[in-house]
Amino acid sequence: MPIRMPINTPPSIATRQMSLALMGAIIVQLAAALWGRRLLGAEHGPAAMLLAYLVVPSLAAIIWLWFAAVWRERDGWSRLGFAWIDRRWLLRAVALGLLSVPVLMLVTAITKPVFGPAKNPALPLSGAEAWSQPSYLLMLFLGIVVLAPLMEEMIFRGLLFGWLRRHLGLWQAAALAALGHAILHFDLGALPGLFALFLFLAWIYEYSQSLWVPAIIHAVHNFAVLQLP
Repeated sequence: MPIRMPINTPPSIATRQMSLALMGAIIVQLAAALWGRRLLGAEHGPAAMLLAYLVVPSLAAIIWLWFAAVWRERDGWSRLGFAWIDRRWLLRAVALGLLSVPVLMLVTAITKPVFGPAKNPALPLSGAEAWSQPSYLLMLFLGIVVLAPLMEEMIFRGLLFGWLRRHLGLWQAAALAALGHAILHFDLGALPGLFALFLFLAWIYEYSQSLWVPAIIHAVHNFAVLQLP
């Protein structure tokens, strides 16, 4: 019996394509990181480390996702969820991205007695040191603010949540995708806050019907977190 799709269900990729895209993205990222570690190790400086471990793997995964799920399909980007948004949604996404930072911090503080403290991001340079190295700042911005959020939203909201939503209710699908995404950050203390953030991103994706909205929220969130001491 065919599955009846709710009116507001986000677009999704067929199971075989989704599996190929997801597994391929993971393999491509690992291969790119290993290649980068071999060619651009710590001896090449902090900017090279970010390029090797963050920028190149994220870009490689995005290219793979384009190859696996987009380029051969008519309206491939739209099928993945990238519908155009108007100025109002853009402003909402920026505001929600900024608001998400104190909310995540509050959730993390409330759950600290159970899950422990969240770890600070392991970056090669401190904020003060980073300003003296423009190439490092560029790699930091490209990796953490642009490429990583875009890649993660393509994988966890566009592919995984979109596919789960075909078979499950909104909150069930959102919770499974959010839990998998949060666990992959390998930070038990940050897990409750990340889970809440990713749960919200799935909801706002379904509500807005555009993957650009959670991607912008995610990017603004990461940018704001980088400004924290």
